[in-house]
Amino acid sequence: MSYSSRHRYKSMREKNQMAWKKFKVFIVFAIIATLILLFKNRVAIRDYLYTYF
Repeated sequence: MSYSSRHRYKSMREKNQMAWKKFKVFIVFAIIATLILLFKNRVAIRDYLYTYF
């Protein structure tokens, strides 16, 4: 595959699709990280909630 020095311009639709795809991947990893942190700190969270209920 040869390298082309010609810059290929992207339409706003293509840019928005790429940005949306990256945003969805970021959100998935953020949710996974949050779930892991909640699982790791489940005892502290439970103890904190028991002080109020």
